[in-house]
Amino acid sequence: MAQTLLRIASRARLLRGIDGRFYASVPEGDRAECHELRSSRFGRWLTRAYRQEGNQILYPDLIRRVVGLLEAEAEQAGALETAYLRVGGGDTGSTGRSTYYLDLGDRSRRAIAIGPGCWRLVDRPSVHFRRPDGFAALPTPSRDGSVDLLRKYTNITDAEFPLLVAWLTAALRPVGPYPVLNLVGEQGSAKSTLARVARLLIDPHASPLRAEPESRRDLMVGALNNWLLAFDNLSALPSWLSDGLCRLATGGAFAARKLYDDDQEHHFSAQRPVILNGISELPRRGDLIDRSLFLNLPPIPNSQRQYEEDLWAAFQADAPRLLGGLLDAVAGGLRLLPEIQLASRPRMADFARWGEAVAQARGQAPGTFLQAYLLNRCLASMTAVDDSPVARGVIELVARLGSWTGPASELLVLLRELIRDPLADAKRWPKSPIWLSEQLRRAAPQLRTCGVIVTFLRRRAGREIRIERDKLTVTAPS
Repeated sequence: MAQTLLRIASRARLLRGIDGRFYASVPEGDRAECHELRSSRFGRWLTRAYRQEGNQILYPDLIRRVVGLLEAEAEQAGALETAYLRVGGGDTGSTGRSTYYLDLGDRSRRAIAIGPGCWRLVDRPSVHFRRPDGFAALPTPSRDGSVDLLRKYTNITDAEFPLLVAWLTAALRPVGPYPVLNLVGEQGSAKSTLARVARLLIDPHASPLRAEPESRRDLMVGALNNWLLAFDNLSALPSWLSDGLCRLATGGAFAARKLYDDDQEHHFSAQRPVILNGISELPRRGDLIDRSLFLNLPPIPNSQRQYEEDLWAAFQADAPRLLGGLLDAVAGGLRLLPEIQLASRPRMADFARWGEAVAQARGQAPGTFLQAYLLNRCLASMTAVDDSPVARGVIELVARLGSWTGPASELLVLLRELIRDPLADAKRWPKSPIWLSEQLRRAAPQLRTCGVIVTFLRRRAGREIRIERDKLTVTAPS
C-alpha cells in the first residue's frame, strides 16, 4: 500500500514553504491545487486517487507515515515558494510594480490579478494558493461595480464611509499593516451585519463570525486558516488577546509547543485584517488603540429596519458589483500610491498613505482622508485617556502646574492628591512607582495626542519623569 501511495504522490510537485511548512501542488483536471502535506485536504486527495485505482480501505496511520516521507523529500528537494491564503503578491508587470492576486475560491481555481489602474480575471495565477477547510468562494466581480453600493449595507455616517473603504481595500492587499477594525454601537445598530458584509466581500467562510478565542494557540490557529478574522459580540479584551491582535495588525510571530512533543516549537508569523464588534470600544491599552480604526454605528429607527431574508437576498444580487467596485478602488489606489506624500505620518502611516491614495483615486480632495483618519485616532486617544485614572491625573497636573519633573515616587504622591474620585477603580490605580511608570509608558502615545509630553530621564541622581505641554500640538477639528 505504501508503495502505491508514494507512486500516486509522485504526481504532485513538492514545495518547501517560506513559512517552514511543506506543501504539494496536486493535479485536479487541467489545473493544480496547493495543499499542506499535513492537511486533511491533501489526505482526501491521496485517498480519492488511491480509490480511483480500484483499491479499497486506506488506513489513516499509513497516510501519516507516507506524509512523513514526503516531508523529508520536500525538505531536501522541494522548491522554495510561498503558499498564499486568499490574497498573494506575484510578478511585476511592464511598469515594474507588483501585481496582486485574489483567489476567488471556486472550483475553476480562477483568480483576480490586480495591478496599477486595472484588474483582470486569470485562469491560472502565477502564485500558489492554499484553501483550508471552511474556505468559501467569492462571486465573479462585475465591471460595472461601484463602492457606493456598499452604503446600502452599512449603518455608518458619510464622514466615516471613506475609512471603511480604505480598510476594505487594504484587506484585499497581501501587504499590511492592517488596523484592527472596531465596530462600536448599541444593540441593534447592525454591527454584526457590517462585520458579516466585510467578511463576505473579502474572505467568505463557512463560519464568518466567531467568538473570542480561548487561548493564544486558538488565535494562532485561526490566523493560520483565515485571511480575515471577525470576532463578534465581545464584551472585553484580556491582555493576552490585546497583545496578540497587535501582532496580527503590524506583523509578528507566534510560537507554541507542538502537540505531543516536549522540545519542539511550532512557529507562525503573519499579518491579518481583524474585525472586532462590541457595544463599547474594546481596546483599552494604548498599543492596540494605536493600531485600531473605530467606526461608530448609530441606532437604527424601527421604521428603517429590514428583514434578514430581504437584506441578504439583495446583498447576494449586488455582491458581484460590490466586489468589482472594491477592485476598481484597489487598482486606483495602486496607480496613485507612488505619488502620495503625507503631510503628517501617524502611527500606521502605511495604511494612512494607502487610504489617501484610494480616496484621491475616488475623486476626493488631497488630505481629506488623512484628516478623517487623524481625527479618528484623536477621538480614540481621548476615550483611552478618560478611561485611565493615571492619564486623567497627568492632564490635571499639567492644567494646574504647566510642567513637572521628578522621580516616580513623588509623582505617585502628587497624583493621589490631585485625583480624589471616590468612585475610581482602586484595582487600576498604581500601588508602586514602578507600576506608575509602566502605566505612564502605555498612556504616553494617547497623552501626546491630547497635547501632553511624558519623557523618562536617566540621570546620575536617579531616574526622573518630565511632564509638560506639547507646544506644537495642533488641536483636532471638532
